[in-house]
Amino acid sequence: MTTLIATLVLGLQSGSPASYVPKGPQITFVMESGGNFTITTDPKHSPKTVAHIVDLVRKGFYNRQRIHRVEKWVTQWGAPASKDEPLDIKGPDGKMDLNPHIGDGGSGKQLPFEGNREVDFYRGVVGVASEGLQVGGDSQLFILKKDYLRLFNSYAVVGKVTQGMNAVDAIKRGDRITKAFVVGDKQPPAKAPVKPKVAATPRP
Repeated sequence: MTTLIATLVLGLQSGSPASYVPKGPQITFVMESGGNFTITTDPKHSPKTVAHIVDLVRKGFYNRQRIHRVEKWVTQWGAPASKDEPLDIKGPDGKMDLNPHIGDGGSGKQLPFEGNREVDFYRGVVGVASEGLQVGGDSQLFILKKDYLRLFNSYAVVGKVTQGMNAVDAIKRGDRITKAFVVGDKQPPAKAPVKPKVAATPRP
């Protein structure tokens, strides 16, 4: 089954974008194409989900992955196969479809569904994609670029983009994540550029 964000008609919504202020660990994603964005996580409402995502970030799971879904309302990533495999492959009907290793890809851990009846799916909210409504996911994350209140209480909420939504808006399908890190964690020192060796000039 393809990991997806489905839609449903559900009228229960509450709160407002400004009223949602998560206070968990912050995760920054640095894009190879330039720019970065920071997600403030929400362990209050999704403790197991947030702990899993933070652990994956610390293990370097998201580094070098590519963004495999970009639509007007959503951006999604989180499959390790996206690092090297083509995003699309030819299906049985001869048409190009999303590579199932990417659509179904993840870390291999099935999380319990952590519902949330206090947070609406407004622009900037980050959720965990899954194989169905109110089903726990794994490592695939999505960011809403538009309000999408019909997703209310259907996917676990990881948190909210609190810096860099302009960078999220600029992401294109296939863009690569250089690295992701938990803000405040000690970062490895940057590697010094290797100077090319200069061949000695032969003397006559």
